[in-house]
Amino acid sequence: MRKTGKDSDVKKGTLYICATPIGNLKDITLRALEYLKEADYIAVENIDRSRKLFHYYGIKTPLISFRESNRDKKSAEIIQKLKDDARIVLISDAGMPLISDPGRYLLNRLLEEGIPYTVLPGPSAVLTALVISGFPGDKFVFWGFLSRNRAVLEKELESIAKEKKAVIAFESPHRLIKTLEKAKEILQGREIAVCRELTKKFEEVRRGSAAQLLHHYYDTPPRGEITLVFSPQDENNGVGEEKKTSNELEFLKEECKRKLLQAIDEGNLPSEAVKKVASSTPLSKNEVYAILLQLKRKGIIKKHKR
Repeated sequence: MRKTGKDSDVKKGTLYICATPIGNLKDITLRALEYLKEADYIAVENIDRSRKLFHYYGIKTPLISFRESNRDKKSAEIIQKLKDDARIVLISDAGMPLISDPGRYLLNRLLEEGIPYTVLPGPSAVLTALVISGFPGDKFVFWGFLSRNRAVLEKELESIAKEKKAVIAFESPHRLIKTLEKAKEILQGREIAVCRELTKKFEEVRRGSAAQLLHHYYDTPPRGEITLVFSPQDENNGVGEEKKTSNELEFLKEECKRKLLQAIDEGNLPSEAVKKVASSTPLSKNEVYAILLQLKRKGIIKKHKR
């Protein structure tokens, strides 16, 4: 039964910033459920995605579509409703609103207008990933989504390489391999945790250097929501680790040469050999091709085929 007036804790003219589950629908607070049911409106980032949660808990509150593409118009609408004493709850696709979503713009407008708001705490992919990574979490940096631009991504990873705190970042499964390839060059042996599908049935956390993680994801393309946690820079990420990584890289290159020669011996064309070897080694396709060219320049492939 919906409470009204003095029976309700949901105040008129107030916006409630509400955390929702990041995967498992049971990860929601009793207070969040109460406020979602008693509010006059719920502002949602993705109506179709949010309906799954509302259907699960029988929430029938009217919805307002609030996303990046309509934030100006809808912010004005939400502010007017709040001035008219409406009780509104703001949620994002998952987790805590205002973390890499359009909610920040609305909050700034509320501050300008002096409209009251508060937070209903709950699930967060950032903190969940930090804790499950196993890395020290007393100090950390949240990076948000890593850039899609390769040049910008390189600069971001260079900054992360200098960071002495743990760093949490969001990444798309379609870009993970490219990000790890670049991280292998810049972060070298620094440990990374790839947290996939957190709180869901197929939750998975893999830890290792970028090179070690690539070895797995080349064979098993990643799927689902991904949060990366970069370990803090400490004595294990210093000169000794760089030397170890350098030795590891030399080993991988020698192993790549052996596999290229073997593939060509088996009758594969050089281009086919590169593709075949790249799929079974942490080295990128470009790196394998560069090794092929070295072998050609030295005449090793030609001599070997004889």
